[in-house]
Amino acid sequence: MTADTGRPERRITFLAVVTLILASLGAALTGLFGVGTWPASMMAYSGAVETGADSGLMRAVLYFLMAGPFVAGAGLLIGWIVFWTRRPGAGVAWVFLPALIWAGLLLAYMWAISAFCDGHFTCGR
Repeated sequence: MTADTGRPERRITFLAVVTLILASLGAALTGLFGVGTWPASMMAYSGAVETGADSGLMRAVLYFLMAGPFVAGAGLLIGWIVFWTRRPGAGVAWVFLPALIWAGLLLAYMWAISAFCDGHFTCGR
């Protein structure tokens, strides 16, 4: 127990470290997946803008599609900091969840454009 707060001090166990490393690998793989989508995103963006799609909307969609590595990197940084401040469970969640949420939203967007827009990058023109 700590003298300041009267609460028991949290310990970082071996299992928590292994879990954080596995979550970090998952987030890094998600970031690499995001880098892999960049060329296709750029080609789809330029094609949609040339066919008359709204350039502001397309820029927002492009930024979302290209945000994966940055989201994964921020999650890794924040998660490791939180982990070493004696919050191992929250640290693992911060490492893995932002990248997982981005990948889920990306896959949902891809499903929506394939199901409702006949594969066009936007449902517009």
